[in-house]
Amino acid sequence: MVTLKNPKTILIKNSFYPSGLNEQKVWEYYQKNKYRILKEVSTRDLMLAICVKENDFILKRAGKTSKYIKLSLKNYDEVMHGRVITIYSTMSYRENIAIVDIDIDDLNKGKRAAFDVYKFVMTKIPIVKSAEIRFTGKQAFHIVCELKNKYDINDIRITLKQALISEPDIINQYTVEQKRTKGIPNLDLSPNKKMGAFITKYSLSTIGLQCMEIPINRLNSFNKTLAKI
Repeated sequence: MVTLKNPKTILIKNSFYPSGLNEQKVWEYYQKNKYRILKEVSTRDLMLAICVKENDFILKRAGKTSKYIKLSLKNYDEVMHGRVITIYSTMSYRENIAIVDIDIDDLNKGKRAAFDVYKFVMTKIPIVKSAEIRFTGKQAFHIVCELKNKYDINDIRITLKQALISEPDIINQYTVEQKRTKGIPNLDLSPNKKMGAFITKYSLSTIGLQCMEIPINRLNSFNKTLAKI
């Protein structure tokens, strides 16, 4: 049994948690979701955002025996102490997933883009087996695609970009792999590279909201308070 040194210490304080989210609550959340998170990260190298004081974080990459961190049932309780807020997974050089990051600071525009991109990848990209929409815990959404096979990660990125920029309904509304233009969602493909990082499903973001799947039939009604713990 892990004993927290400072369980009442406030780690995150914002409009979602006006009284503050303390170390005890964060630790309890990650204990509750232990097995779901382990399933997500079983084959992946990780990075962790650790709270050093209220709303202030450092990024930890290195584990005890490697450049990146691995999580297992054996070390989970030791690694996931109450100060770990965010778990970032990284890509390998060959992957069976692909990610389109909807980069926009407007939630409603992000939802519209997520809907359009989800429909597009499901119907227009032959290597995609299935896809899901994930709220990242801040403003954005990820479209996470399960692929039919493993492919070179660079080939995945090229395939995605060529498909997206060739579709008038996409390119007339959104930018693809560009610097964000105010008010226009950018479809960022940067996670699709060797060691490209993305927030792990069920992880908390640094504002304390969950990275969670949003079923497409609930996307329109989604609001960020649903991602509170």
